Amino acid sequence: MTKTKGTLVLFRHGQTDYNKQHFMTGLHDIPLNEVGEGQARDAGASIAGFVFDKAYASTLQRAFNPAAIALENSGSNDHLKNPDGTWNVEKRPEIVEGDSGDFTARNKLTDPEILAYPRAYNIALPNGESDEQMVARTKKFYDEEIMPRLERGETVLVASHSGIMVAFEIAIGTKPVPTEDIWSNRQRVPNAAPVVYEYEDGKLVNHYQLPRQPAKPATSGPKP
Repeated sequence: MTKTKGTLVLFRHGQTDYNKQHFMTGLHDIPLNEVGEGQARDAGASIAGFVFDKAYASTLQRAFNPAAIALENSGSNDHLKNPDGTWNVEKRPEIVEGDSGDFTARNKLTDPEILAYPRAYNIALPNGESDEQMVARTKKFYDEEIMPRLERGETVLVASHSGIMVAFEIAIGTKPVPTEDIWSNRQRVPNAAPVVYEYEDGKLVNHYQLPRQPAKPATSGPKP
């Protein structure tokens, strides 16, 4: 009996100036910097050959714009272009980065209040969000929107954020629910490095990170 094969490709946005300065970004709608735009083009080269049935991104420009740039540079997804040349990428609020509240735009490595604040999976940041809340909304999106597509055998792209990438791991089941906050004792999620999850009949059978591929030199950028 033929198995129904679905594929999910996830990647974090490219670098921003806040990333470079180690600032907590949260819901600030900061754009990619020049390095980040190059990383998004490289992500497109990495996913060349994947033909996506659906593309999603966070509502924040640092995730939505890399999705458009990556699709443009993939060379295999022009069917997702709108008649006006923009890209048909659905913006979803469920996969915006965790709300860092009062800590937004402050250095997470040196700010004494951030360093002293108790961190746990279920403790929200001041006037912000807990990891538990972030994972809950990501899992709902995964269960209700992504899984039905994978069960139908579709190939899906999602561009989001570092915290959401970890939240997806928990939702998918490749990472256990932590007792500490999800940032503790984990490897840093690289910018614009696509990760592939392969499914058969709705069950995860394999997952791996794609090797980074250099994109061709940019000519003109895509319309988001």
